[in-house]
Amino acid sequence: MDVRIDEKGKFFTPRVAKDALQALIRTADQHIIGYLYLRPDKRLKDEINEDTSRFLPVTDARIYNSATDDFVYHASFILVSYDHIISITPVDSISESRPAPWMIPDADDEEAES
Repeated sequence: MDVRIDEKGKFFTPRVAKDALQALIRTADQHIIGYLYLRPDKRLKDEINEDTSRFLPVTDARIYNSATDDFVYHASFILVSYDHIISITPVDSISESRPAPWMIPDADDEEAES
């Protein structure tokens, strides 16, 4: 690994490139829609299995009550405990079986497509 140390002893390492993946994370009482980050050419399963931390970082997270589908809150960054995760599904692989608030595209997404 290429490491540079400045005159004050601060370490500098190369930035690791990662790809964003929008996913639905189910817990017992919440549905979380947000972005996970994977190293290029890595599968989601590989990233999860290789992660030795206790928490999954999620950015731009929208949290919904799983029982009522009501929007609860938005957070720019959250950590989700692996112990509480029931399933993780990439959003682009979900087929709509019933209307759900997390399946409605954001206004920003619609503007980006036009």
